[in-house]
Amino acid sequence: MVQKMKKYIGLIFLIISLVLASLLISNKPIAVAKDEKKNTPYVKTMMLIPQNIKASISSQGVISPSSSITLISELNSKVDWISSKMQTGSSFQKNDTLLILDKRDYELALITAESNVLNAGVNLEREKAESDLASKEWKRVGAGTGSDLALRKPQLAQANATYAAAQAMLERAQRNLKRTVFIASFDGRVRLRNVDEGATVFPGTVLGNIYASESFEVRLPVADQDVPFTGLEFNGQQIKKLKQLDVQFFIGKSILSGRVIRAEAEVDPITRMLSVVAKIENNKENSNTIAVGQFVQATISGIDIENVTVLPRTAVRDGSVWIVDQELKLYKRSVETLRFENEFVLIGEGLEKGDRLLTSRLSSLVNGLKVTFELN
Repeated sequence: MVQKMKKYIGLIFLIISLVLASLLISNKPIAVAKDEKKNTPYVKTMMLIPQNIKASISSQGVISPSSSITLISELNSKVDWISSKMQTGSSFQKNDTLLILDKRDYELALITAESNVLNAGVNLEREKAESDLASKEWKRVGAGTGSDLALRKPQLAQANATYAAAQAMLERAQRNLKRTVFIASFDGRVRLRNVDEGATVFPGTVLGNIYASESFEVRLPVADQDVPFTGLEFNGQQIKKLKQLDVQFFIGKSILSGRVIRAEAEVDPITRMLSVVAKIENNKENSNTIAVGQFVQATISGIDIENVTVLPRTAVRDGSVWIVDQELKLYKRSVETLRFENEFVLIGEGLEKGDRLLTSRLSSLVNGLKVTFELN
């Protein structure tokens, strides 16, 4: 019996294998085709809105006085007195007496000149009287026309000339006496003092230098590419008040306001640039801030520029920017760069309505790439 079973065991295994294979085939899972999910990058963007702005021009310069005077002696004398305000760096007010020269010789000269005028005046009146008398006598006893000498005309002319010369000498003596006193004609500061009390001075001796503190000037170079955006004519003439440009000066933590009053007509031989001159009015608020010789940064407000888009400077590469359009696709746009202003750039043409600037970094930038972003 066992041997008979061994005879059919192979056939049994074959039948069982066929049955199992049939069952597995009939019950196999059905593969369902699914669409591969695409990975859409999430990016950050910035709205692009055209606007009208004023050109901003950066420059720098050194504060200098609007007006200064060099005090020069016109006399031979000695320095008799110097004000305590006539010290280098000191301030003074209008009508303050700064310095006095020894005036005794000029007071004596004035007395002499006044005496000469008085004597010449008396002599002139006497000659007028004698000339009038000689004319009457000639008419009474003479015949024809009398000579000039007989009528005392030369003597009268000489008396007139002597009187005029005496008056001129008196005026000179008065002026010389005034020149011994130096009075400030404005509020200001002393830049330099060159003499001390007791020093002998001569005509042409420099006594010191003073400048007005009511206002100051700053000479600001303008780069060639910025010149058209000032809207100014560089002709060296004063600019009319309505056309003067606003300027902001940065001195430490302080910001002062000024106006461009003149555009120079010559190129600076050192910087090779044209320059404008700005004026800062001194007042109580900034009187302690402004110092002559101080270096300042400045921003000039230039002409109005219409329909421009302001972008970060780093967004523009080789005249192009990456944007996300209305269909949420990434594109590279060629743009017109009008000018750079510090960390910003002004774009004219090239952008389309609905474009948004790509501000996030992607591992790869491909035209037409579908992206997504959060609206804000």
